[in-house]
Amino acid sequence: MDDQSIIVELDVTSPRVVLGPTLSSDLDVAVYAEQPPVSHEETTWFDVTVSAADFEAFERTVEADPTVEDVEVFVTYDERRTYRLTIASEVPVMTNHVASFGDELLTLRSIANGWRVQIRTTDRNSIRDFLDFCDTQDIDCQLYRLFEAREPIGEFPVPVEPGEFETLQAAYDAGYFDVPRETDLSELAEQFGVAESTMSTRLRNALAHVVETVLLGASTPDDVSK
Repeated sequence: MDDQSIIVELDVTSPRVVLGPTLSSDLDVAVYAEQPPVSHEETTWFDVTVSAADFEAFERTVEADPTVEDVEVFVTYDERRTYRLTIASEVPVMTNHVASFGDELLTLRSIANGWRVQIRTTDRNSIRDFLDFCDTQDIDCQLYRLFEAREPIGEFPVPVEPGEFETLQAAYDAGYFDVPRETDLSELAEQFGVAESTMSTRLRNALAHVVETVLLGASTPDDVSK
């Protein structure tokens, strides 16, 4: 086993994973896991923070989602809500499989049709084991990216809300911040199903939070290992 930490990001899409059917719908929603699911006896709870254009539509969709037995609003904020989900008993809990190999789940956030799972491990074989696990469960799992962490990552503050993170990630992946740009606001707006002016406002708000955090010293370059 190599002591070097490996960070792997995997895109997991399937109607069998928790919230899979909901994330496959046409809702304007971003979901971020507050923590891995917690199991006690035969019940598993999952706390997620949600940014949505229409929370009532999201809740109706989740209530009809067969991967969720129960849903309740846990905390309400101005532009987001935290929900406590009870995962249906027949749903495979991927994070339990991650923990069984001694790996560490770093982040879990929604993408179109599923989840992007970020895992830290010191054993490349466990990545293959996770892919094999998904295959046996009929879950589509694709490698998004893999890189080595030369310094411990630890914990650091994220200066944007989950919904804003989704916006920045989509813009970054599409090449909006490249020079020259690979995409423009109209294409990003079409991807999110919103007006170009709305997309511009979302990007400005997210970037403003990042800049504010850096300038106020809440997150300095020494806090984050690149």
